[in-house]
Amino acid sequence: MWDSQRLRDTFLSFFKEKGHTVVPSSSLIPEKDPTLLFTSAGMVQFKPLWKGEVKLPYKRATSCQKCLRLSDIDRVGETIRHDTFFEMLGNFSFGDYFKREAIEWAWEFLTDVLGIPGEKFMISVYPEDEETYSIWRDVIGIPPERIVKLEDNFWGPAGGSGPCGPDTEIHYDMGEEFGDCTPADEECDRFIELWNLVFPQFNQVGDERLPLENRGVDTGMGLERLAMVMQGKKNIFETDLFLPIIQTASDIIGIKYQEHKRPLHIISDHIRALTFAISDGAYPSNEGRGYILRRILRRALLQAHKLGVDEPVLYRLVPSVVDIMKGQYPELKETINRVSLIIKAEEERFLKTIDRGLSILEGYLEEIKNEKVLDGTKVFTLYDTYGFPPDLVENIISERGFSIDWEGFEREMERQRERAREKSVFRAKNAGDWVVLNDGESRFTGYDLMEQETEILAYRETDDGIEVILEETPFYAESGGQIGDTGVIEGDGFRIEVKDTQKGETGHVHIGRLEGEIGQGTVFASVDKKRRMNIMRNHTATHLLHRALRMALGEHVKQEGSLVAPERLRFDFSHPSPLNDEEIARINEIVNQVILEERNVIARVMPYEEAISSGAIAFFGEKYGDTVRVIEVEGFSKELCGGTHVNNTASILGFRIVSEKGIAAGIRRIEAITGEAFIKDAIHLNDTLSTISEILKTKEPIKRVQELQNTVKELQKNVKSLEQQIVKEMIVKLQSSFEEMKGIKYMIEEVNLGKDAVRKIADTLRQKNPDSCGILGVPEKGSIFLVAFSGEKLIDKVKAPDLLRAISQYVKGGGGGRPHLAEGGGRNPDGFKEVKKVFGEILQKIIKG
Repeated sequence: MWDSQRLRDTFLSFFKEKGHTVVPSSSLIPEKDPTLLFTSAGMVQFKPLWKGEVKLPYKRATSCQKCLRLSDIDRVGETIRHDTFFEMLGNFSFGDYFKREAIEWAWEFLTDVLGIPGEKFMISVYPEDEETYSIWRDVIGIPPERIVKLEDNFWGPAGGSGPCGPDTEIHYDMGEEFGDCTPADEECDRFIELWNLVFPQFNQVGDERLPLENRGVDTGMGLERLAMVMQGKKNIFETDLFLPIIQTASDIIGIKYQEHKRPLHIISDHIRALTFAISDGAYPSNEGRGYILRRILRRALLQAHKLGVDEPVLYRLVPSVVDIMKGQYPELKETINRVSLIIKAEEERFLKTIDRGLSILEGYLEEIKNEKVLDGTKVFTLYDTYGFPPDLVENIISERGFSIDWEGFEREMERQRERAREKSVFRAKNAGDWVVLNDGESRFTGYDLMEQETEILAYRETDDGIEVILEETPFYAESGGQIGDTGVIEGDGFRIEVKDTQKGETGHVHIGRLEGEIGQGTVFASVDKKRRMNIMRNHTATHLLHRALRMALGEHVKQEGSLVAPERLRFDFSHPSPLNDEEIARINEIVNQVILEERNVIARVMPYEEAISSGAIAFFGEKYGDTVRVIEVEGFSKELCGGTHVNNTASILGFRIVSEKGIAAGIRRIEAITGEAFIKDAIHLNDTLSTISEILKTKEPIKRVQELQNTVKELQKNVKSLEQQIVKEMIVKLQSSFEEMKGIKYMIEEVNLGKDAVRKIADTLRQKNPDSCGILGVPEKGSIFLVAFSGEKLIDKVKAPDLLRAISQYVKGGGGGRPHLAEGGGRNPDGFKEVKKVFGEILQKIIKG
């Protein structure tokens, strides 16, 4: 039996014997390729080798690469061969062997090693690639009628740039039952593209196709399709890579696979993609690769929902994926819990809106049943309010013959982006026109200076004071989470107290209050150094915190927002669950250890590509220029950042997390202190501990507090026992307090016990006396707590909430609850005494209705 692991091992061993280095699969998240959301082919990790950017560590390589592509997502479940996540078996040459060897070895592996009959294959080649055509015909011996020339046989480049070249494809014939077609027919399942041999000869740079430094070979064969062929299956989903997942899903949902193939194919494919992508550090969100994951998850969950599932289910399939794949990818075992938690949280989030969203969509479709085009504004509402990605909406409605007004949707998206831009751009209140004093461009010097002589380029008056733009300024303008600097600008005859600094269209805008009258000449600009130093401590600490979070929780952690202020720092990050005490302690320990190690903090300006290649963190979707600033905490972290930082971690002095909480689904927030705030906090904690020690008269306050806690617990047990005894005695006493009227027992009594005790008494009385009702009152300072009850035989005539409503005018209050037990209160405890006098009459009115 050719199981999937045997196929992987056999392929890699075959090419290892041919002098290839076996290279492990790279992450689904490309580490040094900002052009790609996900690794989409085996060659992605080797792009620098063909381009000659790095020294060749080997000239031949082979790998089994995990890949994720969205180009065919709408065809998953519709065909026998399409999937989003797949494994690509590949062999690669970097300036070594070329077309002939690649073709000969591919043929040898398929026909000799695997034993597939040669007549089961058809070959396609690029029309202009006569060399490849000749090798197939003259060397391998493929008859010309089984070789087709296709314009599509030119591959790449991945991400729009990099190595590319002609390719030749080996197609497997599934048999006449799958149709009468050729490899040129994309819609036909008969001829399956099994192996693609690409010959990178060019380097795509913009619109230019340049000769490649190291021309070579890049082949890719989908493991799923090979398994289908070698295991004799009719589709990839019945192989050992999918079927166990499908069987688990069928059992959980309670359906039969043969009756629901399409949704189960989609679910099984999508959970594989989610498991691997999240394990590698991606996270569902509204941007970049996170949006892709959210789209995949919601598409799968929608299929489950159509099958009657109304609770999280996808996360329960993660163990099946791990069980199938752990032999090749053992790291999955380490991330299984985190992956499951993230998927479950995301499912819960979508399930809260899915029914409402589908209902809204149905209403929209009913409105346009004759027009067949769904207005873009409505699609935007479904996306913005109910979390339905537009392509998911398209997928749902296209099955019923509807389409989307994409132009209208894009207009709404652009309006939303414009609103976001407007919020982020500084605008002064009722500002006058700018008064220009000097020509020139404003330049920020605050990375190196905190004070300097400069000149005012322009100023304007506002309702709140004055705004100034300087030729050179040490003041940092709010950006990247770091708040703006404050300080002083002084000139001849005037002084400006700067309260904030913001980015403007022509430079940093210094906002403050003016004393005197602005004039020409040199000014002295001075940042509040103490405040800036605290900000710098906190900003560098956010970098340390970010790295520590990834070390303690996993590489999935991604910064979602931050605030860097002088007194504290705030850091929002992706993580599915609250942090426990051990995790918080570990993070504190990591950050403080780096502070104690006195590591240098180095700022460098370099080309973006060089920064990424050096390992600096940059998030997909962020806008970066050709040149970027990199902040490296020596040997610990490296991020793209435009903020101000300390020169050495020792300057941070210390770090402590003061709070951790959730702010959205899958998003956590940490607040922490450093520097002066950390020292003050430490002194305060020490003083507090000393005071506690004095009060408790001990040198071991923690031990003493624990002893006191144990004592309190014992006392609470005793109190509870006494309270239970008092409750029993009170019930016996109240049993004799019932009055009777026409076969109905009733009471209204004051009880001087705690609320829980009174609730218990009322509940016991109604159970022991099913033909009774009553109200118990607990007088408090300026108010009264009330509990009403009604026995089982009396509920139809007298409901507990009705009793409270009937006396509300007396006690100036109200209440509510269940028919047999209700509670409330009032602001007039004296009124309860009046009620006692007339309660019989009140009860008669309730019974009469």
